[in-house]
Amino acid sequence: MTQTNTRSLTIRRLYRSNHIEIKGYLRGIHPIDSQVKIEGNTEVLEYQDQIAASPGAGTNGHVKSEVLDCLFIQPPFKYKSDSIWKNVRSDDPPIGLMSLAAYVRTRNYKAEILDCNIVAPDIEEFERYIIDTYAEESRRPRVVGITTTILTVLKAFELAEIFKKHYPDTLMVFGGQHATFMPEECAEKDYVDVVVLSEGEYTLEEILEGKELSEIDGIAYQTVNGKGETVVTKTKPRKRIDDLDTVPFVAYDMLDLPKYTPILGSYKRLPAMMMVTSRGCPWTCSFCRGAFDTKVGFRSAKRIFEEINYLIDNYGIKEILFMDDVFTINKKNVIALCDLIIEHKTDITWVCFARVDIVDQEMLTKMKRAGCHQIMYGVENFDQGILNSVRKKITKDQVFEAIAWTKKAEIDIRLCFLVGLPGDTEAIIMNNIKLMNLLDPDYVVINIVMPLPGTSLYSWAKSQGVLNSENWDDYYAGNPIIELEDLTFDDIKRLHLKMITSFYMRPSYILKRLRRLGSWTELKMLTIGFFGVLGYVLGRVSAFFRKMDAVDHRKGQAAITKDLKNPEAVSAA
Repeated sequence: MTQTNTRSLTIRRLYRSNHIEIKGYLRGIHPIDSQVKIEGNTEVLEYQDQIAASPGAGTNGHVKSEVLDCLFIQPPFKYKSDSIWKNVRSDDPPIGLMSLAAYVRTRNYKAEILDCNIVAPDIEEFERYIIDTYAEESRRPRVVGITTTILTVLKAFELAEIFKKHYPDTLMVFGGQHATFMPEECAEKDYVDVVVLSEGEYTLEEILEGKELSEIDGIAYQTVNGKGETVVTKTKPRKRIDDLDTVPFVAYDMLDLPKYTPILGSYKRLPAMMMVTSRGCPWTCSFCRGAFDTKVGFRSAKRIFEEINYLIDNYGIKEILFMDDVFTINKKNVIALCDLIIEHKTDITWVCFARVDIVDQEMLTKMKRAGCHQIMYGVENFDQGILNSVRKKITKDQVFEAIAWTKKAEIDIRLCFLVGLPGDTEAIIMNNIKLMNLLDPDYVVINIVMPLPGTSLYSWAKSQGVLNSENWDDYYAGNPIIELEDLTFDDIKRLHLKMITSFYMRPSYILKRLRRLGSWTELKMLTIGFFGVLGYVLGRVSAFFRKMDAVDHRKGQAAITKDLKNPEAVSAA
């Protein structure tokens, strides 16, 4: 049974494209006859349509449709040849996009995820893929959402431009960490229509509904001002989701999960999967800032436990990697989750991130009983002056105390350090090596400082004129960006390498890891990890000698040039 109605919709053409945004999309409608009337600056589309009497409306009342409403894209990322992570790399699932896809699906919108790292890691492959996959009009997404970090934003620009070239009517939306803190850079691109700032679920729902952009909180987009100038407009900040339990489990079913493996040394058993149980971080370290603000929202222990069981029952997951900025910030919630795991004898092992100032022996002992086998603590530096300057708000004594508690609980320890913070000297870094080896954690993660846009470190470096580059392609692990008073870039690279080798190449460390092997998975990780670190060290040494050869060659060429300009001196010799 069908009914025929005459309807009119107010539509608005977006600047810089022929895309038409319909206010209040009527989904699943098939126009029979239509015409456009111009009323001032507004176009009014009048048409007749046929709608099934029982359209199967979802929770938001929209008519179900086979049209692809939103395609989420994870840009490809490849480690540089001189990055240590290239040798111990992983493919992480795009948890943020999976959360957005799951949410819009509950609002009865059809969504898909394209992870280029798995499906189309090269730009050419991406172009072929979208031509083959979305050529049919019924398959063409109304909205494309691309996530960005500083490591992927340049690729994201390429993907967006290519997609717009083939499908110009698609609304192109950027989001993620980089877009949140550099919205003008993204919104100024002709092929980017909207930039979503911070949390995206509610914002994306309103975009899909066709709400006027000026009425949507938490976005940036191009408009034309009264002078006829194109400017980037930001709407008022979006209010954060109060209850994260209302957000559905992420869309695990949209990806081929067996193709994702965590980074070496971070897991004990496979298959493993990442989870996020909170959003936001209340600390304001100068070198770090996530896409959310300092307000922290949590999922309940019950809801987290339900998702763990969902992963076990549906995907055979044996290990969880909790990717919260600081998993232990809500002690009551952590204890409650551990109690549920222990009470139900759930077969799961897990790892998390924590701070040394918000753990205690009681919590750590309970976490161990509940399956926690590794914690990563961000130490960054042992020098109290540097810790104070970067607003880390921890002390060396707290580091030693937390490590002692964690060892007593028999949980593996992964410590994170940064090389090249403002104030670093060779003496400070050598002392860091001494204390790091004295603590003898199970793993260390040592990175050269990367001043991310949106952090106070980035703003400081730029204002002081010590930011060496604003080309995002130069921002990667192993490449110094901030010029220091006491260390050259070569010094920073040399000391970074020394910290790695001083820890991982100790015979006592290698023997300790061999003695503690408990499974084939751990042996495989240790072998690959050892040769990965060795390969990185040899690569850096080789690069050093190549650089020295180039220097010698330039000196030789300069000497020859000098002699040619002074033939009398050559004859006298």
